[in-house]
Amino acid sequence: MVAVLLSGCASGVNREAAACGWMQKTGDGAAPGQQGHTVILVDVSSSVRGSTSASVGVDQTSAVKRQIPRWLDGVGTVSVATFGGGAHDVRWTATDWAARPGSGGNSENRRRRSGSVPGCVAQAVARAQSMVPARGGSDVLGAVREAGTVLADSKGIRRLVVLSDGLSTTGCADLRDAAFEEDLETDGIVQNCSEDKEVTSRTLDSVQTVFAGLGQTASAEPQASPAQEAWLDGLWQRLCAAAHPKPAEPADCAVTDVAATRSQSGKSSPRRPGDPVVEFPERTWKQAGARALFDENSSVLRSDALPRLAKIAVQVRDLNGVRVRVLGYVDPRGGSANNRTLSQARADAVKHELERLGVRDVTAVGKGVPEGCPGAVDSLGLEQKLQCDRRVDIAVVR
Repeated sequence: MVAVLLSGCASGVNREAAACGWMQKTGDGAAPGQQGHTVILVDVSSSVRGSTSASVGVDQTSAVKRQIPRWLDGVGTVSVATFGGGAHDVRWTATDWAARPGSGGNSENRRRRSGSVPGCVAQAVARAQSMVPARGGSDVLGAVREAGTVLADSKGIRRLVVLSDGLSTTGCADLRDAAFEEDLETDGIVQNCSEDKEVTSRTLDSVQTVFAGLGQTASAEPQASPAQEAWLDGLWQRLCAAAHPKPAEPADCAVTDVAATRSQSGKSSPRRPGDPVVEFPERTWKQAGARALFDENSSVLRSDALPRLAKIAVQVRDLNGVRVRVLGYVDPRGGSANNRTLSQARADAVKHELERLGVRDVTAVGKGVPEGCPGAVDSLGLEQKLQCDRRVDIAVVR
């Protein structure tokens, strides 16, 4: 329906003005935002809209059209803005539009106008998506702060909807080097943003905030796994909570499971400014210690290792277009020939178990003694070092 709507919009500005022009006047003589206000932010950075001729951008219009009744519930004003890589690179395609018809006129006109709201807002979002940002990058927090300032003057329900993949590349939430795995990393980002005052406990005071499209990027851009999307969900909920007075209410920060679609036209959007790329690193499970999966000097999987491998297999099976490498390691106490044989046998045992559990495209490599312990600190004790050495890594490679 949105494709028809947008093609109809393209056939003439007058038709759109007739259907949506009334929204540019606040009903019943009330000042904009005094009967509740919803602001919709649209990310137009290259990771969302596409940076090359081969990349087809994400289209949010159908998701918006379905969700508008919920997002405008109880509010009388709606605004739509785009954002890119600068804190002030926020441009409005709909400013202080009426979200519901006034009480004047006949009932049929009010019914018709009320029914046109989702399509009109979807058109404003579509126009926003076609805009090219002035600067490369993505400053999600900068746009959120500006929207918070706009909503601060509103009365009644204040609501912010952020249509973004969540891949910030500027400021305190720069994710270009993120691992997308650990809660400790989320803690560090939130703390850093709070210390830099890019997020304060008043940024979104009394603002109901919804994030949609996290982790959903244009077709030729790096693609997030479900686990990485879940990590992004948690990060933005935490940043959102930090932007509310403590304690934040459960309804203050929400992430929707609304899936964006590819561009309705199947064509890439206009070329955009150079954008720093956020790569999604491969996922690696490290099973360390001689007794983690195997008894010492054994390549037979321990019975208590099987549930752990089953959990990993379930997560890997949910990923598309990946292959799995199982890397076996041993500590340096054995002879070189035994080290190679044992590490390969352990890798093979894990490979066979993953394949038995339905994982495809698995290779096993015995690496022998590893070169260093990933993430180790200088104070690592001898036994800790040995445990890290005798491990099996299960790496998902895209």
